[in-house]
Amino acid sequence: MISILIFYSVLIGGVIYSYRNAAIVAFCVYQAVYFFNPATRWWGQQVPDLSYSFFIVLVIFSLFLINYKKYKENKILKAPPLRWAIILVALYWVTYFYAVFPEYHAEFATFYLKSIIIMAIVYKMVCSHEDINKMLYGFIFGAWYVSFYVFQVGRNSGNRVEGVGLVDSPDANGLAAAIAPTLVLTLHYMWVKKSLFQKALFAIAGIFIANAIILINSRGAFLGVLVGVSFYLFFMLSSSFKKAHQKKIAMLIVVLGLSGGIYLADDDFISRIKGISEQIEAKDERETGATRTLYWVAAWEMAKDYPLGEGYRTFNYYAPLYMPDTNSITKKSRSVHSTWFEVLTEVGYLGLALFLLMLFSAWRCLSQCRTQLKRQNKIDEYYKVVAIQGGFLTFIITMTFLNRMRAEILYWLIMFAAAVYNIYVVRSASREDNQSTNRPKDVT
Repeated sequence: MISILIFYSVLIGGVIYSYRNAAIVAFCVYQAVYFFNPATRWWGQQVPDLSYSFFIVLVIFSLFLINYKKYKENKILKAPPLRWAIILVALYWVTYFYAVFPEYHAEFATFYLKSIIIMAIVYKMVCSHEDINKMLYGFIFGAWYVSFYVFQVGRNSGNRVEGVGLVDSPDANGLAAAIAPTLVLTLHYMWVKKSLFQKALFAIAGIFIANAIILINSRGAFLGVLVGVSFYLFFMLSSSFKKAHQKKIAMLIVVLGLSGGIYLADDDFISRIKGISEQIEAKDERETGATRTLYWVAAWEMAKDYPLGEGYRTFNYYAPLYMPDTNSITKKSRSVHSTWFEVLTEVGYLGLALFLLMLFSAWRCLSQCRTQLKRQNKIDEYYKVVAIQGGFLTFIITMTFLNRMRAEILYWLIMFAAAVYNIYVVRSASREDNQSTNRPKDVT
């Protein structure tokens, strides 16, 4: 009952608030619906079977049209990550004409195109750093809710959690990848917020999210979080641009984080994490980490024969021709279990190059934001960008072990990078130019 109450409160209250106060809140509702995913939850049968995400997209689009004049300043082509994303989705549609499974490819290309269009519209609706904060709050809230749901369900399949996935990632590993970046964001807000109540809220959210990753037993998400949080803490400890007592706070966070991790981690999780360093040969019917490296080698060899890619599920179709005869599992039609090789086999070398350029440009935009904010002495915004970079890095590490080329979360992160770049670099430079132009000249 509490889940249904939260769902309707967020849905109805968020839509009303977006029309009356802040249009960007509609995207926060979209984020929440993504994580609620009522069609697959145990409480989903108690609510009408409707396409809630489609309804929210209509709300977003209507708000965009209503406030169009306000958003005209936000040019999509001035955001490098979005430019590369648009080119990549265009290539994905070109691949349709020679795809192995054209019908399936068209279905997922349509989903991909919709995702890019939504992100482009939301990007244009972001007009201030408060809008950026709201989107990040929405991300954290959605991750908290689904983590709370995982807590309720518990490990229901041996030492794993199953049946808790999302629309575009039905397996639990995909869910862990989706929520992992928010741990860096909760850490940031827990530090910069002045109110003890707000600090407590973000701390509680972080505890639930960390607990969900531990219950899911996702090694990829664990590595991603380790790298992303370490990246953020590295800046807190080493940057010359800092607040008073920042290093002491960072050390306290490390101690509390390690203590909390040790408390939450159980024997199953510890055993699974230890397995990261184990070299297990793929000789039986079980799929292991070593088996995945065989998939990656096969994908690389496959790309030599199909340099342009062959569309959706290319690897699944051709894998039996490239896998060794060591056991039966490597001869089955399997996913490649890596976004890099997923891109390579679906849209070829050109697609992989475009994908890398999209990610690199997003990272570069965030780095330029850091430089600009440091020059303007905006310390909280500076570390917010560092947190987004940490979350971005977390997802990149995690998707190395999963097929996440068309993941919603990936393009949320790309859009976040484009939006902060637009607010802190493009629009900031425009304001400075206007001030310089309007400044009265000295008369001598």
